[in-house]
Amino acid sequence: MLRDGWNFHGDIAIPLEGIALRHYGDIMRPFGKIYDADAIEHGSFVEVMMTLLREETGLNHGYPEIDNFVNDCAPYIGVSGHAIPKEAAADLFEQFKKLYN
Repeated sequence: MLRDGWNFHGDIAIPLEGIALRHYGDIMRPFGKIYDADAIEHGSFVEVMMTLLREETGLNHGYPEIDNFVNDCAPYIGVSGHAIPKEAAADLFEQFKKLYN
């Protein structure tokens, strides 16, 4: 269940940007990169999550849970966060956080 006032930018895009900032060692907002919160909101949501997970595994095969996650994300490649059903976006982000941690 989503919290009252849930919105894609605040509940997904900004936290995902923060995860990517730490992953890449950036200290400033990543304007022009796919992991900028605005870019995440407008179409790179699943690409960022997939990239981070693949990089965390050294781009190696043999991680079926990540392969399954990528398959779940595939319908939303390049799709704006506003066009993804809220519950689906929130569920994918929760799955990502469990896999990433």
